[in-house]
Amino acid sequence: MGIFSDKMILTYSLYGLAFFTMAVVIASQVRKDSSFILAKPLWFLSVFGLIQALAEWSKVAKLLHMYEIALLDIFTLHVIDVLTVGISSTFLFLFGIHLVIASKGKYTQLRYLPLILAVIWATKFIIIDLIILPTDDLRTWNANSIAWSRYVLALPGSILVSVGLILQLPVLKRLRLKSAYYHCLGSAAIFGAYGFFSGLITFPINFWPGTVLNTSTFTQLTGMPVQHFRTALGLLMAYTIIRTITIFNVEQQRRVEEAERLSVLMKERKRFSIDLHDGVIQSIYAAGLVIETSQDMLKNGEQVKANEHLETVKKRLNNALIELRSYIVDLGKETEGSLQHMLTNLIHEFRSISMVNIDMIDKSKGKLYLQQAQENNVFHIVQEALFNIIKHANASKVKIFIEEGLHNDITIRIIDNGIGYNPKGYSRSDASKGKGLTNMHYRAQRLGGTLTMDTKEGKGTEVVLCFKKG
Repeated sequence: MGIFSDKMILTYSLYGLAFFTMAVVIASQVRKDSSFILAKPLWFLSVFGLIQALAEWSKVAKLLHMYEIALLDIFTLHVIDVLTVGISSTFLFLFGIHLVIASKGKYTQLRYLPLILAVIWATKFIIIDLIILPTDDLRTWNANSIAWSRYVLALPGSILVSVGLILQLPVLKRLRLKSAYYHCLGSAAIFGAYGFFSGLITFPINFWPGTVLNTSTFTQLTGMPVQHFRTALGLLMAYTIIRTITIFNVEQQRRVEEAERLSVLMKERKRFSIDLHDGVIQSIYAAGLVIETSQDMLKNGEQVKANEHLETVKKRLNNALIELRSYIVDLGKETEGSLQHMLTNLIHEFRSISMVNIDMIDKSKGKLYLQQAQENNVFHIVQEALFNIIKHANASKVKIFIEEGLHNDITIRIIDNGIGYNPKGYSRSDASKGKGLTNMHYRAQRLGGTLTMDTKEGKGTEVVLCFKKG
C-alpha cells in the first residue's frame, strides 16, 4: 500500500499501547455506584480501547509479514484487522450515544443505532463479501470494509463522544473540579480531532470521499503519514481521559467526608441522649420522688416541711425546663427559619454527596414558616425523595418547585429527568424502596395533605406534595 515502512512498526506499537493503557486504567476506575453520568457508559470506552489496541497491533503483525516474519497467514491478519477496527468503532459509537442519551435524558430509542449499523456493516463485508461470495482481492476488501466502518461507526461515534464530554462540563464547573473540567474539555477536542483523522481519512479507495481524502493525499499534503497524527491523538486521548476520571476519586473522598460527618452527627445524638437521660430525665424522676415524700408529709401534718420540699421540686422542674429548652434550641439551630431556608440547606447537603444538579424554583409570595411538626414531615418527605433519585433514578437534573395557593395551600413539586420506575413492581423489587414510599405517604397524611407520584419507566418521576400551612 506504499505507506508501510519499518518506522511504522514503532508508530503502530505506540498507538496500540496508548489505547491499551487507557482501557486498563478505565476498567480499574469504573464505579457502578458513582452518581457521575460519565461513569455508567464508561465501560464501552474501555472495550473500545482494548479492541483498538489489538487493531493497531494486528497492523504490526502485517508489517512483520512483509519482512517474512509470519506470525499468522496474511488472510487471517486481514480479517483480524477488519474485525478489530469494526468492533472498536462500534463500541466507540456505543459510548458516545449512551453518554449523550444519559446526559440529555432523552433519545433513548437511538441507543441501538450503533448495533444496527454494525450488523449491516458486518452483513455486507463479512457474511456476503467474505463467506457467501468470497473476494480474491483481499487488499481492496480490507480497504473498503475498514473505510466504511470508519465512515458509519468511528466518525459519528467520535462526534457523539465529543458532544457527550462537553455536556459533562457544567457539572464539573459547578462542583469546582477545575482540573477535571479542563481535561474533560481537552478530551472533547481530542475526540473531535480523532473523528477527522481516524473517521474520515482512510486508505485510497474507489469511492468518495476516499478518492480525495485518504492516507496518500494526506501524506502528500503534509509530508507526514496520518498514522503519526493518530498516534499523537491516541496518547493525548489516554492522558486526558485518565485525568478526567480522577473525578471518581474526588467523589469517593467526598463520600468518606460525608460518612465522617454523619458519624460525628450520630455521636452528637448519642451524647444528647445521654445528657438528656442524665440531666432532664433524672431531674424529673427526682422531682417525682420528692413529690411522693411531700404527699406523705402532708398526710402526717408536716405542712411546713412539705412546702419546703415542694419549693425544691419547683426549682428542679424549672431547671429541667431551662435545660430542655437549651437542648431544643441546639437541635433547631440547623433547621430554624423558613421553608425555603430549610429546603436550601437540604439541597446543599445533597449536592455535597452527589453529582446531581439540584435546583429550587420558589414561586411562593414570600417566606413560608411552618410549625415544627409540619417542617419535620416536609423535611423527611423531600429528603426521602432526593435519596431515591440519587440511588435509583440515574438522573442528572432535579428541580424542586415551591408554590403557594389560596387559603394557605402549599405545593412542593420534585421533578427529575431519570429513568423512572414501575410503581407496581417497585416494592417487590426492593423492600427498602417500598418502605421509603410508605413512610412518605404516612408523613403526608400526618400533614393532612396528599402525596402523588407521576412516573413511567424511562420518563422520569414527578413527586407532588400538597398541604395546608398550619
